[in-house]
Amino acid sequence: MASAGVSFGRVLLMVRGSNGVAAAVNFYQNGLGMTVVRHTDDWAELTCPVGSFSGNKSDFRLSIQSVHSEAQLGIGYSPFLSFDVDDMDSTVARCVQMGANLDGPIQYPAHGKVAALRAPDGHMIGLYEPGL
Repeated sequence: MASAGVSFGRVLLMVRGSNGVAAAVNFYQNGLGMTVVRHTDDWAELTCPVGSFSGNKSDFRLSIQSVHSEAQLGIGYSPFLSFDVDDMDSTVARCVQMGANLDGPIQYPAHGKVAALRAPDGHMIGLYEPGL
């Protein structure tokens, strides 16, 4: 069936004010290695490869927008981000150094490693390192 001209565009995170945008850009760029495409006081867009372990080379886009309404920062507006990583231990260490907090221990299911952490901006992030 055809996609009717629809494709997934991006994930939008909403953060408090321009300081929130700057702090989020710093974390996602330096903690997770995403590439900054645009960055203003009220908006940022970052990218990283999608499916780097499957050979797919399209880009995932993460947009960060400054908001001033507490209602827009509520749980119902926030996605759970999940990233595939090639080295769980170093990624977790780097993210924790940048202010993230592990939400429980790293898990070791048969298919690889998984971890959940809360980014400094409050968003939940899942990390997955595929098994060999």
